[in-house]
Amino acid sequence: MLTGPTKLAQKSEIVRAYPVAFGFGFVVREVDREEVEGQILATNQDGSVDGIIVYYPIFGSRQDQYLQQLIDVGKDVEGLSHQYIFNMYQNIRFLDEGELQKSILPCTPLAIVKILEYLNVYNSILPYGNRLFGHSITVVNRSEVVGRPLAALLANDGASVYSVDITGVQQFTRGEGIKKRRHEVMDMEGWTLETCLTHSDVVISGVPGEAFKIPTSLLKEGAFASAVLLGRVNQQYGMLRQIKPKNARSKRALAKKEPLAHENTKTVLLLRGTTCSSLVQDLLSDINALKRPFSIRFTKKNEIHPFEDASSLEFFSLKNDASLLLFGSHSKKRPHCMTWVRCFGGQVLDMLEVYVVKGTARTLAQFKSEKCKVGLKPLLSFSGAQFESPLASQYTLAKSIFTDFFRGGESATVDVEGLQLMISFTAAEDAHDGSPAMIQMRCWRIITKRSGQRVPRVEVEEMGPRIDFVVGRSKEAEASAWKEAMKKPKGVEAKPKKNIETDIVGDKIGRIHLGKQDLTELQTRKMKGLKRGREAAAGAEEVADEEAVISEGEGNATDDLEAKRQRIA
Repeated sequence: MLTGPTKLAQKSEIVRAYPVAFGFGFVVREVDREEVEGQILATNQDGSVDGIIVYYPIFGSRQDQYLQQLIDVGKDVEGLSHQYIFNMYQNIRFLDEGELQKSILPCTPLAIVKILEYLNVYNSILPYGNRLFGHSITVVNRSEVVGRPLAALLANDGASVYSVDITGVQQFTRGEGIKKRRHEVMDMEGWTLETCLTHSDVVISGVPGEAFKIPTSLLKEGAFASAVLLGRVNQQYGMLRQIKPKNARSKRALAKKEPLAHENTKTVLLLRGTTCSSLVQDLLSDINALKRPFSIRFTKKNEIHPFEDASSLEFFSLKNDASLLLFGSHSKKRPHCMTWVRCFGGQVLDMLEVYVVKGTARTLAQFKSEKCKVGLKPLLSFSGAQFESPLASQYTLAKSIFTDFFRGGESATVDVEGLQLMISFTAAEDAHDGSPAMIQMRCWRIITKRSGQRVPRVEVEEMGPRIDFVVGRSKEAEASAWKEAMKKPKGVEAKPKKNIETDIVGDKIGRIHLGKQDLTELQTRKMKGLKRGREAAAGAEEVADEEAVISEGEGNATDDLEAKRQRIA
């Protein structure tokens, strides 16, 4: 089943030659992409058809995945349905208990496996399913089309597979001694492509150009390297490129693109689609005014559909060194639409689509009050239980994206005179009819006036723009990409100091440890009132002499009395 205008005739000639080469009937059906869904459902019921092959991409979005699941499992000869994908990752090789009908595998990963079998990489002496035991294989690219399925297939056959992608290195293995039934995945922290190459005896990579070739000097002695095109390899695999600067200017340009321990202030790029309402264009201009000088505004029309194909956004992000994008568009289905996009490593990280409520929107020019100065760092306020939910939702994503867009650069000190702008976001409760809660954006100018005291009197005045958002579609970041984006470089975090803590206010609290004190050796202050005078000392000596005489007389009397008692006796 063919669709789309590109190379349609060439594909038709190729598939029409299949009956001659393989000896079975092959029918080519050319349909428009809007009719593909109905054609697939009709072919599922056609008893004269034994298998269905659809040439992708059709829409270039998740709608293609939906079409893949429409094909009947019994007629899916490409192995793209959920049942076949599940069996592949779970290492289930047959569809029946009698093991007569094999589970179909995706064609490109299976073709690479057949190449390795032909080259005797598989050990035919070992039992079926364990014939790659003892091999270490590096697969460059972890796409869902070829890279990840290939790594899973090789690991399920007993190999230790290192899957290399821009987000890092993962190991696919069935454990020590291949004791586990299916493969498991483990992140290899600190590993790079060079580390994997030195441990591998088989390397499978995509080589679309000279700049992407893997240096053969890094290969292990006797290793087998296969240059196989694994999906669409584009600028995201710049980790394999070895660009050498030819002059000082290009060297400085490359140095600016290198990762920094402390990144520069993020730049926002504002774009418009082919159809964009005047309201959205005015709001884009207002947000550009709030973000200056860290914003770029393009006014030309761009045929971009962010959720269907984000390649154009990624191109603009790389070209303008802008990791934040705001795209405005308008259609009957999605009126006054604004799509907030975050990028990482030249790829779209996450997206949030919101629709502006036209009745309550007010632009910056509609407020006649005085405006703030350019380049101010705003105060951000988020009100509403939706923003504080412990579970990930569109509102927690909105809070994260809005914070990234408006927070500005990091500063060690803050001047009170510079605190002139506050942006507040309020999420109301869900409506009674079940519609999602709106997000209200308000911008305020902070005014300080004399109060007759040390602390000034603070007033706020709305300066615009005023926008009410209705949350639409969203795209969450993948776990691996989010982990890579949140990774902090070594040496950035301050080393903790012993016995020093910081309270919630930000004050430092220190703890001092003292040894046991001997109070007997404590020297007290000698006061004049505590000293003995000469007369007091002489009187004390006379009293002591008298007490001694009295005690001596008492002793003599006692002795005389004892002597008389002895004579009488």
